[in-house]
Amino acid sequence: MKLMLPLLPLILATACVQHVFSATPPTPPPPALSSAPSLPVYFDNSADVVPSDPAWSAALNEKLAAFKASHGITFIVRLHAKSPSAEEDKVPGAYMRTLAAKLGTVQSGVLAVYFADEDDWRLWIGDDLTARFSGKSGTPKELTKSGAIHDAKEALFATATAKRDTIFTALQKAAPADQPPLPARRTQLYADALVDELIKIFTNK
Repeated sequence: MKLMLPLLPLILATACVQHVFSATPPTPPPPALSSAPSLPVYFDNSADVVPSDPAWSAALNEKLAAFKASHGITFIVRLHAKSPSAEEDKVPGAYMRTLAAKLGTVQSGVLAVYFADEDDWRLWIGDDLTARFSGKSGTPKELTKSGAIHDAKEALFATATAKRDTIFTALQKAAPADQPPLPARRTQLYADALVDELIKIFTNK
């Protein structure tokens, strides 16, 4: 005669084990890694010289990155709240040359800097690009002495100013009387115009 062992304890034990394993939460999948590398920073408004506008900043940075990729020229734009100190500005051009060297544009790049306290733009053209920029032959020293670089910069600034003023005036006319465009919009428009004109110069020459 065979003894029949009670099966109920075994069934309950098996059920408990199954419950323990089923209650264990699944391991979440690892987060997806972004395949798109971030662009180098060619445009910097980190001091919020103009109100933060991520879409505009990204578009300008992408334009400068595309110019670098297609023409091999590093073009950097910086917006600074304050102008250089008297000591930094003691020697004409020294401040911009020092900053250009720091940012890697001193020899074959372009650096444009806006100083909000004086509403002033300064431009550094790398030594290897001065002849192309001015449209004249000669060394950087010769083109500086002759005034060719100065004249080319003044012509560029005048063109950028005219483009900015035309667009800003149109925005003023189109805006409601109680919602005029902010003054900072003028700075954005000038930066856009300056970049476009410089790209045009180095694309056509």
